Amino acid sequence: MLADMSGGIRAWILQHFPERQIYLRSGGEVKYYVLTTRLQVLASTLLAIMATWCLYTMVNLFFGHNPLRPAGQEVKRVQAHYQRLLADAEAKESNARLMLLEQRESFEKMAKSFEEKHQTLSQIMDSPNNLGMATADGDKLIFASNRVLMAPAIRDTAPRKARKAVVQTAELHTGLDIDRSLQSLDDTQNEILSSAENSTLDRIEAKRAIIRSLDMSVDSVLEESPFGKGGPFLPVDPNEVTVNENGFVSRVASIQARLAEVDALEQAVQSLPLGNPVGGESYRSSSFGMRNDPFTKRPTWHGGIDFVGQRQTPILATAEGTVSYVGKRGAYGRVVEIDHGHGFVTRYAHLQKTFVKRGQTVNKGEKVGGMGSTGRSTGTHLHYEVHFQGRVYDPNKFLKAGLYVQ
Repeated sequence: MLADMSGGIRAWILQHFPERQIYLRSGGEVKYYVLTTRLQVLASTLLAIMATWCLYTMVNLFFGHNPLRPAGQEVKRVQAHYQRLLADAEAKESNARLMLLEQRESFEKMAKSFEEKHQTLSQIMDSPNNLGMATADGDKLIFASNRVLMAPAIRDTAPRKARKAVVQTAELHTGLDIDRSLQSLDDTQNEILSSAENSTLDRIEAKRAIIRSLDMSVDSVLEESPFGKGGPFLPVDPNEVTVNENGFVSRVASIQARLAEVDALEQAVQSLPLGNPVGGESYRSSSFGMRNDPFTKRPTWHGGIDFVGQRQTPILATAEGTVSYVGKRGAYGRVVEIDHGHGFVTRYAHLQKTFVKRGQTVNKGEKVGGMGSTGRSTGTHLHYEVHFQGRVYDPNKFLKAGLYVQ
């Protein structure tokens, strides 16, 4: 049986690796080389061994084991890594001990700083020239808005929610009599700041709700703020108040920034044309948007609201502003336009008579003209438009918001 297997193997080798001759012709001479069966089998075996070794190495590399790297080298690398971590931890511990020692040695200085903090806060609250703010108890909290020179769009980045216990001073038991008074001062300061924050946030959200009810972007309105653009300038002298930057100073700066936002929002809301433009009996004959033209009876765009009333019915300014145009303007007839600031402009058209001049400052509810039928008009009425940054908006939304504010 072994003889048969040996003969079979020999026959297979002779079949696949027969003796071969390679002929080479060069310079008119012909040479040939003989590749014996044994030589071919040896070469094939060596190539198979090399291919197997390469495949084995690639598989090990793919699965994360490098046979060329001894295990001891990996152990040394991990050991060096943990030694660095240990050294860093020891350095941090040493720094912490030094900081604790310095804090204990400067405790009397901290007590004085607390007193200065409280005095600074009291001065801010009691300044008569600052922005007033009602608290839940009905008292007035006062802040120096005239010292906050900023655009509210780049103000406080903290989330809008009450932060009653944001700053808590650690209890340092040193055996001194001022421990209890320091804690009392800190509680009082936190209570005042929390009340100021809550009241300010309520005012901010109320003003923002009014603007959002008009389907307008609050940021777009604030971009037209007279504050201009730029970062906040919050004048807190670090030499006067020595405190952790995440504590008192940052919290006061946060409230000052939010108060600046309240001031800007209130000015913006005052510029919103929320009043009723007609000072007498009237009804609406055309709404904002698509309608049939009263002359051609074809669908057309109507960029305002029409109010029908008696001739010379008083036409009123819907917000404070400056008269930017008075006169006739094509199909609008006799027109008055008022610039209310913050990008808002109102237009009152088809007037019979006007009572203001260009450049005149008018108050909300002030009479600017009388209802008429000048220009392209079928009868006595007022055509009323609201513009923001050159784009016309639905006046009905402003009228509804005006009822909400009242």
